[in-house]
Parts: sequence; structure tokens; C-alpha cells
Amino acid sequence: MKTVGTLGRILVPLSLVLLAACQNMPGKKTTETANAPEPETSIQAQQQGAPVAVFLADTVEQSGWTSVNVQGGSLFVNPQPIVTRADLSGIQAGANKDGEGLLALELNDAGKAKVAKATTDHPNKRLALVVGRTMLAAPGYSSPVTTGQLVFAVGTEQNATAAARAIAGAPPEGAQSTTPSTTGNTSSTGGTQ
Repeated sequence: MKTVGTLGRILVPLSLVLLAACQNMPGKKTTETANAPEPETSIQAQQQGAPVAVFLADTVEQSGWTSVNVQGGSLFVNPQPIVTRADLSGIQAGANKDGEGLLALELNDAGKAKVAKATTDHPNKRLALVVGRTMLAAPGYSSPVTTGQLVFAVGTEQNATAAARAIAGAPPEGAQSTTPSTTGNTSSTGGTQ
């Protein structure tokens, strides 16, 4: 697995600004939920950290939806989130075989039901991931999403790790801790249960 040595020197807000450059193009329609990331960091969703939400979005204007300028055009986003922090049971960051950074939001039962209903009721739209005030990705889907994970391509593995740590409210990797007993290596061995 790749090490993320330089990530510790980058502040989380700066990382989120850099992630803005990794937005998916509106014309690219892919389903990212089929490829789970190889876990680099697994952090349980907490009640602190950057706000996180997943919204329905489309490249075609929808009544009552908000227009958002993205690379290559506009995306129209439903202002009501499908998923919020309350619907998460965990977060994983990693990379696929090609080295593309992936951020996986693990859904609890309520979140899984909300996503399945929304993607069944609104076919061929997009799921827009927003962390803080930054849209990180908006992949399309062509069939209802019924898995327990939403996986988003966010550029690099370092971007995925930074976003996961921001959502969890964890300090940037390698940052000084105020508690001496927690200053060790924070990366997992890659195993999941």
C-alpha cells in the first residue's frame, strides 16, 4: 500500500480545496458503487467533523433544484440531501488497482433504504457527494443503488484519506496530538471484517 507521508503536512481545509479540482465531469456517467476501495484508513463516522451529505443531481435543469457550476458546465442539485452524517456507519479511504483515490461511505440500514428509494424513484441521475461546502464527486447511476456503501472517485488516495479524516473530525495524518498515547501510526493493516 502507498504511504501518505506528506499528507501530515497539509491542513485538512487546504486538502478539501484541492479536492475541488477532482470533481467528476457532468458528461461522464459511471457507477462507482461496484468497486469498493482497498482500505487504507477506516474511521467510524462521529458526531463531529466536516459536514457530509449526498444529494440527487442531474445535468438537466429540474424544477426547484439548485444550479452548481462545475468543470465543463452546470449541475443541478436537489437541495434536500438523501444521506447525511446520521445515515453513516463508517468511512473508508483507499485506491483502486489504477491508483485512483476512492472514498467509501458505509451506510447504516436507514441510509441504505433512503439511497435505494431515491435511486429507484429517480432513475439515471447522479449522486453528488458534498463535504463541508465542496462537491467532491457526482457519479451517475443507471440502476437502483442497493448496496451498503457509496463509493466515490476523488482523484488520489491522498485526497480520499484527507476527506475521510475531515469527515471523521480526525487531525491530518502525522499532525501532533495533544494526547501522548495517540501519536503512533494511524493507518490500518488493510484488513476489514
